[in-house]
Amino acid sequence: MSTNLVELNRREPKPTMILRLLAEVQAGKAVSVSIADALEFRREQYGLTQSEFAAILGLQKGHYSEIVNGKRKLPIGATKRAYALGVPADVLLQPDV
Repeated sequence: MSTNLVELNRREPKPTMILRLLAEVQAGKAVSVSIADALEFRREQYGLTQSEFAAILGLQKGHYSEIVNGKRKLPIGATKRAYALGVPADVLLQPDV
């Protein structure tokens, strides 16, 4: 079963995501986290607004919003910055399926 990039980047409610991740970890299944969820998680950890986080990634807020909503891909420069901020490489380097 293949999952495409749009499905991976679709946001799910945080409580649902937590329950899903717990179930996957308990089952020993590899956890798949979307780029959008990983970016938003890291942004929230730093206590930054979307505008502030977008600027750090070298993006306009609107561009960042489109990435989080699965409408655009994360540019390579922003990918490098996101990695430097602690977003895991395996999440950032998901294949476009």
